[in-house]
Amino acid sequence: MIEINNLHKSFGKNNVLRGINLTIETGETIVIIGK
Repeated sequence: MIEINNLHKSFGKNNVLRGINLTIETGETIVIIGK
């Protein structure tokens, strides 16, 4: 299991992730797709 709490990511002035929380269980596949 992987747990992510309050993840933030930006590229320059562009905030692309703001306070993301995820729990990924064993065997799960998660994809984050953006524009």
